Amino acid sequence: MNNDMPPVFKLDWEKVIRANKLSIFFWPLAGFLIICIAWLLLLAKLSEERVSAERLIHTESARVASNQASQSQRSLEMIDQILLLSRIHWKVQDGRADLARFAGLLSPPGVHMDVSIFDSNGKILLTNAVLNWSSEFNGVSELPFFSSQRQSEVDNMFIGMPMQGVHNTNPFVRFSRRLADDNGVFQGVVVVSLEAQYLIANYDRNILGEFGFISAVGNDGDIRAFQNGDGFRSVLEIPPSLRNILRESSGVLLSNYSFSDKRDKYYLAWHSVGSFPLTVLVGINQGEALKLFIERERASIQTAAGATIAMLVFVLVALSLSVRFAGQRYRLYLAQSAYREATEAGSEGFFIAQPLRDMADVVHDYVIVDCNERGAVFISLKRDELIGRRLSELAQLLPVDFVKRLLENALSYGAAEDELTISSGPRQEVRHAQAKVVESSGVLAITLLDVTLQKTNIENLEKANNEDPLTGLQNRAWITKWLPDATKQADENNTKLAVLFIDLDGFKSVNDTLGHAAGDELLQIVGRRLRVAVRPGDHVARLGGDEFVVVLEALSDELEAEQVAIRVIEAFAAPFKLAAGSVTVGSSVGISIFPKDAKTGAELLQLADIAMYEVKTSGKNQYRFFDQVFYSVMQSRLKRKRELKCAVIEGQFVMHYQSLVDATTGEVLSLEALIRWNHPVDGLVMPDDFIPLAEETGLIIGIGELVINIVCAQISIWSKSGVVVVPVSINLSNRQFGEMDVRNLLFSAASRYKIESSLIEIELTESVLNTHSTRVAENFDALRLLGIKFLVDDFGTGYSSLSVLRERNFNFLKVDKSFTSRLGFDEQSEILFEAIITMGHALGMKVVAEGVETVEQLNILRRLRCDELQGFYISIPAEAAHVHFEMWPNSGSSGMVSSYPRQVREMPKMTGPF
Repeated sequence: MNNDMPPVFKLDWEKVIRANKLSIFFWPLAGFLIICIAWLLLLAKLSEERVSAERLIHTESARVASNQASQSQRSLEMIDQILLLSRIHWKVQDGRADLARFAGLLSPPGVHMDVSIFDSNGKILLTNAVLNWSSEFNGVSELPFFSSQRQSEVDNMFIGMPMQGVHNTNPFVRFSRRLADDNGVFQGVVVVSLEAQYLIANYDRNILGEFGFISAVGNDGDIRAFQNGDGFRSVLEIPPSLRNILRESSGVLLSNYSFSDKRDKYYLAWHSVGSFPLTVLVGINQGEALKLFIERERASIQTAAGATIAMLVFVLVALSLSVRFAGQRYRLYLAQSAYREATEAGSEGFFIAQPLRDMADVVHDYVIVDCNERGAVFISLKRDELIGRRLSELAQLLPVDFVKRLLENALSYGAAEDELTISSGPRQEVRHAQAKVVESSGVLAITLLDVTLQKTNIENLEKANNEDPLTGLQNRAWITKWLPDATKQADENNTKLAVLFIDLDGFKSVNDTLGHAAGDELLQIVGRRLRVAVRPGDHVARLGGDEFVVVLEALSDELEAEQVAIRVIEAFAAPFKLAAGSVTVGSSVGISIFPKDAKTGAELLQLADIAMYEVKTSGKNQYRFFDQVFYSVMQSRLKRKRELKCAVIEGQFVMHYQSLVDATTGEVLSLEALIRWNHPVDGLVMPDDFIPLAEETGLIIGIGELVINIVCAQISIWSKSGVVVVPVSINLSNRQFGEMDVRNLLFSAASRYKIESSLIEIELTESVLNTHSTRVAENFDALRLLGIKFLVDDFGTGYSSLSVLRERNFNFLKVDKSFTSRLGFDEQSEILFEAIITMGHALGMKVVAEGVETVEQLNILRRLRCDELQGFYISIPAEAAHVHFEMWPNSGSSGMVSSYPRQVREMPKMTGPF
């Protein structure tokens, strides 16, 4: 930093970093993201390679097990043939067979084989074995090979356990079959003894490695033959869990059981040996099989770690350069701030425009290089959205040709002035402004002064739900039953069928203003007009409420359906003469076609309803065919509904608080709690973007419970921190106040958080005054007993009855900001506001002015004896940690309150309904 620089340009590095946090922290975030993605890709690749390697091991081990099982099957088939031939030879020779010579003929080359025959008592009759059975054993009748055959009623080969051999140290296995007479009576056993290793092939070290094994396992889970690598333990044991798995005919798995001294897991593959009670089990050591992959994995991770360190060094260098550049840019910002404060403080819109010239030095357009916020508001844009745009790009917001002529005059004569008419905003409000343009050094300075009384439209309140009147038309049950048959017939006749879904535009208004009797009368007239509008033979049905359906059969093309829809809309053009007066309503018509749009009646109704909804959202009183694109938009709306439901369950809402101050003293008298949706992806969502959907879906009830508990919890936190707490008002909709048990909710929350219930106030819109349900009346009476005060919110935007205001005994009357915004423009606005204040005081209510945004409005309201003030000029909504409890400056010269000297700790996050 330069110590000789004037104090105004000394850098506050905390502000520099805060103002440029995006550019400064881009490098750490980008580096972290790149590192994370690189590591994720590396780990995913290694995981894929491991899976591929293991898949190859599984395939190879399964192949070895299958091949070995085939070889073992051939060996066992040969042994079984020897048993059968020995038995036949014995029978043919009538017990005088020469088994030594016979066995020698049957034995495979190089393999010693013993054949013995025992009678039914276990006494040896014939043998070629060197071992003398009768001398070694008192009898063999209890040995497994004999007892199992004696007890068996089936002639199967029995494979015994391996035993120590006599000819050499290799173990041998006995194979036996029973002898029986012609009647099947047990006569004895024929036994063949072979070395156990004959059951399996030689150990292949190239495939199975130093720590693998191959074995033959009986159905009882015991090993009959076994071969292993040099690194394997001397004894193989089959765990009980593995014995159960081996009962399957074949398979491959990675076992957690370690068989060798290496203590690694094993890839196991097994395959049953045909119809014989034997299974071949192959084991390959995991660490040995994956050795090459593990080495490659270690090398890859080491390389990635080095690249990560290099990236971190690069990020640190980039971060240092970003901080330095941010400091230089902040110096430029300080130089421009003084100029901007001068333009923002005024009531005029201010612009700087730069002429754009072509190669012939002719001006062909203008670019906005700077403006203040008030100027951007004139054309319904934000300052950041306006700067850098060309005048020709603003044709939808400004009369571009008129403005160009004005700017050309200023370039020619140095200055120009004229009145400018602007139609802007979502509702195309017409504004008149006095425009003045001055040329200086080749650029144009433009000022706009608003000279038009701004008008705001009064929002219509949501009307009460409709009752279901009788119209004489066919009903939903009929159309649901008949439509499938109609679609079937249309399919058979190869004709088209159309469903027109009709909804009345403005029916709720008739019901709410003239009463349900008038609504019933209106629906009956609508039914008669629909019968006249459709073709002979077409079907008209009423689904319920103000929804009707027309079904057109035997259509040759879609034009016929379009013509009927036009006649339906024209049928609503003339006013409806009712007993209570004459009314005008329109119709929105959605059309679906069979078989183009749907194949079933239910789908046709649904798609026609969707098409009708598109009409409702795009202007009403017209018709639309079903559009797949709009349907996709509706699906997005359903997604928003699911997100809002999840938000209620998880408690994704936070509260901001705005002060209400005494108009005379500036004392903070109360706070208004304003809800915000802290969306996990979209960030902070304002209530206008989700409250209507919550009202429509009924989720507003759960949101109301959350708000009550959050506010009560926050009041408790403020109280414990030593703050002199003021009452906090909660906004409740008509539906919430009419359906929720507000008294019990508030009483429970106040008791839980140990606060006085009088610290809670409730704000209700005028619509609740016209609601006469028992629940509403009970809530009013019960809450007053708790000391809770009531405020009429947005007064003047709906329909209020003075008698109901007096009967409900409201404490405060909050005048809508649309009245406040008119103050200072004409005398009638002040007279109207003064009348509202006088009326409120006469009814014993204090009057609160909403939307106070200028000092001029503040002074007028003080002169009109308004009790309390609220608005951005007083304070902006803030989180609980930044709420201002001190006296508001009442000099009338300072701007909005933006500093909050008293800090309180942030309340804990609420999760889920309370």
